[in-house]
Amino acid sequence: MPPRRRVPRAPAIWLALGAAATLAAGCAGNTASASNTASASDAASKQTQARAFAGEVNLRASDLPGFKMVAGTPGEQGAPPGPLPREAEECDGGPRANGTSRGFASSLLQKPTFPIQTVVSAVYPMRDASSAAAYIAAADSRSGLRCIQREEIRKRDAARVQRKSEVVALRQPLAGAPVSGVRVWRCLPSAPTCKSSPLRSFTDRLWFAAGRYVVALVYIAGPRNEAKGPKPLALPLERRLIALLYRRAHAHKP
Repeated sequence: MPPRRRVPRAPAIWLALGAAATLAAGCAGNTASASNTASASDAASKQTQARAFAGEVNLRASDLPGFKMVAGTPGEQGAPPGPLPREAEECDGGPRANGTSRGFASSLLQKPTFPIQTVVSAVYPMRDASSAAAYIAAADSRSGLRCIQREEIRKRDAARVQRKSEVVALRQPLAGAPVSGVRVWRCLPSAPTCKSSPLRSFTDRLWFAAGRYVVALVYIAGPRNEAKGPKPLALPLERRLIALLYRRAHAHKP
C-alpha cells in the first residue's frame, strides 16, 4: 500500500485566517451598522420627545383672548433655527447652540386692534441640560447683548433701511424663577435714543431653561404697550405668559 501523502498545511492556515478576517470584517460592519441604526433611532426618539414636550408647553390661541392666529405654521416648520439668529450665535462671545435642532413654535398670535401686539412661543431642544443653561447665560451676558446689537446692525445694513437699534437686558420678569430676557428697541436714526422716541417699536425675548430645552417667548409691540419704569420691564401680559410657559415646562419636563 503506497504511503499516504501529506497535504501542505500552509494553504489551510491561510484559508482559516482569510475566513477569520472576513468574519471579523463582517462583525465590524455589522457593529458599525448597528451603532448607526441605534444612533438614528435615538435621534428620532429625542425629536419625537421634543415635539411632544413643545406641544404641551407652547401657547395656544385660548391662552390669549382677543388675539388671532395670523401666520406661521405650528410645529417644527414654524420655528426659526434657534432662539437667536444664527449670526448672533456665531458671534465671538455669543451663545452657542451646541447641538440644538430647529425648534417647535406656536402659531403667531396677534391682537388686531390698535395698538397691535404680536406674540409667539417656541421650544428649542439642546444637547443636554448644561448646554441649555449655558446658552441662556451667554445670551444674557454683556458679550451676548453686544452680539445681538451687532446682528441688528447687520440686518439693518442688509435691508438698507434707516433705523437705529438699542439692545438692553430686561429686569427679571418672574420673581423667584430663573427667567431672563432682552429688549431690542428700533427707532428712526434722528432720535437721540430709541427709549425716548415716540416713533419706536420693541421686541422682547424672554427665556428660561427646562432640562435640555430652551423655552422662549417673543413679544413685539409699540411704545404705547411699554411698561413704565426706570429700567426696561416686561409687560404684565408677558409676565403672565412666561409664568404660564414656566409652569407647563416644569410640569412636563422629562
